[in-house]
Amino acid sequence: MMQTRQFSLRPESEFLVWCARTVVASELEERIRRRAQGPLDWAVVLDLARYHGVGSLLHRSLSACCSDLVPVEFLTQLRRRTQAVALLNRLLAQEVIVLCEAMAARGVPVIPIKGATLAASIYGDLALRDFNDMDLLVPERAIADAQAVLLASGYERKDCSSAPEGTDQEDGPYHVFIKRRMLFRVDLQWTIAQQNFMFQLDRPEFWKHRVPLVVANTTVQGLAPEDLLIVLCVHGSKHVWEELKWVCDVAELLRSHRHLDWERIYSNASAWRCRRLVSMGLSLAHRLLDAPLPGAVLARFSADSEVQLLSLRMPPTLLADRHAGAHQSEAVMFYFSLKDSWWERWKFGLMLCRDQNPLVMAPPSWFRWRAALPRLSRFVLLLHRTMRTLLPPTIRGAINRWVEHGG
Repeated sequence: MMQTRQFSLRPESEFLVWCARTVVASELEERIRRRAQGPLDWAVVLDLARYHGVGSLLHRSLSACCSDLVPVEFLTQLRRRTQAVALLNRLLAQEVIVLCEAMAARGVPVIPIKGATLAASIYGDLALRDFNDMDLLVPERAIADAQAVLLASGYERKDCSSAPEGTDQEDGPYHVFIKRRMLFRVDLQWTIAQQNFMFQLDRPEFWKHRVPLVVANTTVQGLAPEDLLIVLCVHGSKHVWEELKWVCDVAELLRSHRHLDWERIYSNASAWRCRRLVSMGLSLAHRLLDAPLPGAVLARFSADSEVQLLSLRMPPTLLADRHAGAHQSEAVMFYFSLKDSWWERWKFGLMLCRDQNPLVMAPPSWFRWRAALPRLSRFVLLLHRTMRTLLPPTIRGAINRWVEHGG
């Protein structure tokens, strides 16, 4: 039975969500056919699919469920775009294989994450997942060797100083490379990061549990599904789940791997301080896309009221009232809300207050601590001014370091 959401989706969004999956049950297929026969703004559906990177999934579901009910012009546009995505994805997959082999020849460990390996391993079809770059995880100690391989393969280091504000390459410590006269872009990664957010990717556990994956008839090394699930949830949370395709990634992983080692997932997520970020990804995938989950896992994150309420507000561009959503521009409040412990939460809050983050004094309406955090900020600023007059710089620096790294 369908449940009423606290924050409703617009009809076109709901239709997109129903179609953005590889498996459409018969009951859902009937719903899709009924909605396709009703008033539906197909241009909005197409725009939403483009924005959320799920055009190929939409095309597949419409073709299977109701091609006779979709305006021909709309379906033609969608088919052409899907064909273009498929062509680009095949080229990128071949390039990933070439680069992995080149890295191996130089003794550089590498794990391609997201992109081609994600499409092949959890969607079962390279064409079903939008991607336009290659994310290569390498050990931090091997960055120089990996860069040498890319330079020898015709890539150039991208000057990120001219990148638009807010883009990944500017706000993360990634090394971005572009292949001359081609569309290929490589992000060398050892961490997921942007301002006020950091998650280490170069972990012994990831390298130890690597699994072979077949991409374009060639075997490469990929993340174990348990580790991939954590990475997908952390990555989606970094962007406050702004795009539906990141929720689809989690849902399709859960659909394609029914026997995950949940004890290992929760043990690692707790140790790496991202347990509630994982819960958020699971909640979204289950609520929006009916991702299958064991009862014990459902019970585990269903008891977290903050996760439940926030997951109803995302992705904000799908909501009937976008202002009710949690937006990427409010990311620091999202990170604050989903820290695993009160100590981590308020230590993070202290840093936001110290840095005078503007959202501290003007938090979003959904933020639970919207009265407490401004009060803390006023106290911290008063304390900071007092410390500047009473304490020498060395002691103030030590206190700042303790706030950032202690505990």
